[in-house]
Amino acid sequence: MDMEPGKLVIAISLAGVGVLYCIATVVNPPHVPLDSIANHNNELVKTGGIVTALRHSGSGNTIVEITANGTSLPVFVRSSSGLDLRYGDEIELEGRVYRYRDNYAITTAGENIRKINSSSDIYFVAEIAGQPDAYRGRRIRVIGNLSKVYTNVFYLDRMRVVVTGAKRMPRVEEGDRLVADGVLVYNTDELRYELKLISLSYPQASQYSPQ
Repeated sequence: MDMEPGKLVIAISLAGVGVLYCIATVVNPPHVPLDSIANHNNELVKTGGIVTALRHSGSGNTIVEITANGTSLPVFVRSSSGLDLRYGDEIELEGRVYRYRDNYAITTAGENIRKINSSSDIYFVAEIAGQPDAYRGRRIRVIGNLSKVYTNVFYLDRMRVVVTGAKRMPRVEEGDRLVADGVLVYNTDELRYELKLISLSYPQASQYSPQ
């Protein structure tokens, strides 16, 4: 049965509106708070938070953990060349939500991440490990998870931290999230970099929440 000309025009118009809506949704994805990400599985969204962890995968990608509204989420960043993120940076990003193990995650590319502000002077272990010569001889503050503890040595992730002189080994437990303040040196006897500890502290709660 042939459609009347008037109805045909209306049908084409509605179809055009639908196509434009779909295009607009893709080009301008909705802004979603981090604690509502679970409601947008397999959708392209905008979100943001504070960078609280960062590590590089064996495949060359970067995994960034962001925190906001009491929720933490991993962001898998492909094409992360030139990505310059520090602990405490506040960022916005566009990416696709997907189910990851028993939780959710976001996948994106480095060019889809925008830094809003950066006020932290704390570095990630991954940053130091990537170019240790740039930090050699400098006093720095490094954040990481305590992985091993010995008599006068402990490790933050892969970084060896040495307690020297009359200082006592801090009372810490494996798995603790800590900030080590010290001087990065190159141990010529053991041919490796290590941090000579000055002080040790736990991250401040304020560093995990947007300002």
